[in-house]
Amino acid sequence: MALFSRRFGLAAALAAAFAVPAFAQAPAPVRGGALTIGVESDFEGFDPIRAGVYSNSTVTAASLFYETLMRLDDKGNLIPALALSMTPNEDGSVWTAKIRPNVKWHDGTPFTAQAVADHFNRLLDPANRFAGRAYLAIEKVEAPDDLTAVFRMRGPNAALPRTLAQPTVTTLIIPVKIAQEKGADYNRNPVGTGPFVFKEWRAADRLVAERNPNYWDKDKPYLDRVTVRPLPDSDARYASLVKGDVQVIWEDRAENIVKAKKDKNLRVLQWVGSGALVIPLNTQREPLNDKRVRQAVSMALNRKANAAVLTQGLRPVYDDPYGPSSGIECKDTGALKYDPAAARKLIADYGKPVKLTMTVTASPRGREGAQVFQADMKKAGIDVEIKPVDQTQLVKEALTRDFQVTGWRIIDLADVDPQMFANFHSKSPINFSGYNNAEVDRLLLVGRTSLDENKRKAAYCDLIKILNDDAVWLWSGSNIDFAITRANVHGIPALRGGAVQVEGAWLTK
Repeated sequence: MALFSRRFGLAAALAAAFAVPAFAQAPAPVRGGALTIGVESDFEGFDPIRAGVYSNSTVTAASLFYETLMRLDDKGNLIPALALSMTPNEDGSVWTAKIRPNVKWHDGTPFTAQAVADHFNRLLDPANRFAGRAYLAIEKVEAPDDLTAVFRMRGPNAALPRTLAQPTVTTLIIPVKIAQEKGADYNRNPVGTGPFVFKEWRAADRLVAERNPNYWDKDKPYLDRVTVRPLPDSDARYASLVKGDVQVIWEDRAENIVKAKKDKNLRVLQWVGSGALVIPLNTQREPLNDKRVRQAVSMALNRKANAAVLTQGLRPVYDDPYGPSSGIECKDTGALKYDPAAARKLIADYGKPVKLTMTVTASPRGREGAQVFQADMKKAGIDVEIKPVDQTQLVKEALTRDFQVTGWRIIDLADVDPQMFANFHSKSPINFSGYNNAEVDRLLLVGRTSLDENKRKAAYCDLIKILNDDAVWLWSGSNIDFAITRANVHGIPALRGGAVQVEGAWLTK
């Protein structure tokens, strides 16, 4: 399976910028046809300011309409998209993007560097209170001419092109002028530069897009129509795939993945990325504001045994959130070992009954994970109430710190900096555990600004020892994304961030 390249430094990023790998001869794509994708949840909306966050379901839909400046191929090499190139100054504190000419928004107006500047500056404006700005180390973006966008960083930054290459709520570029003209209506009626044009969105039912006849990549897309259907129940989603009602599903339920691997009518797509499945603890809420309680929770959780049961071995557990494709390998993570007896002693030392509420998605996967967590905690004398909610509500409660324990994931990104900085820096607006540690802040800055690959890796390894000892987040599984398709579906690229992208997808009969 393809893993993105393990490149950290500025020089390596430049050397790899436009390397295009050779591929084996594949069948020629077939034009035409309609594809339906089943995803986990409905969409937050398509204006990043109003939506606040994009789930992988929303990124799947948004990628039909919006695009990034750069892309990553399946081997992790940077390739041009809306930008033809990105070039740094000597220390990586300024990056200049050359914009692809003759690209148009879906309404026919030209796409220019000013649109790039408007998009990012809008996200960065504190008045807009966009939580995702924590992922961006950008000070401002300028447009000296129609085909040049200049990114001025807050300091040296080797990761910018790779950060901007993965589709997220921050990197998928929208037309700010159109969004402002349409106001709230734009959030439900997106306009972009992408391969498909928006047709309709029926909430909790379906979103429909049709082929963009004026797409700048003249050979694409191959499909005439794409429908994305929110199907929150994973078993119902899988059943729809088997029946042929949908042709692609995002899937994380181990039983369904194992079944699909044995079905000749189906194909399983698998992507090992960076990041991890995690259990965040709110350090601002009693009793989790006491380190002893957090450590007890960590030591009571039998992570490896639970992962073996819940994922049937599909998701190994690591002691850090970096993932095998990040290029960061720490010999000593300082991970607290499974030890329920030691956990009970810590709770006894705390001296008061410990009761926790765990918020999870109201799905079989969410409930099963919570029940296993609940059983482990009981062995250590910790009572856990399970609170199932829909995914949108879970995200809202996490971002407002209205939780004690929850389920989350550090999504797969091409560089670990944006996620680590956003989740753990004390000044980050989406540090929803409320964690505050000056040494962690310092190490995060080293990881963000150093152009020395070895210094960056060392900083992230020192960082993980502190996070593990403080038991802020618990690493419950590796970040492996799965999609299952009908056997006649082709051309879906690596599932970066769990998103199913179909600009190059095609069907055989």
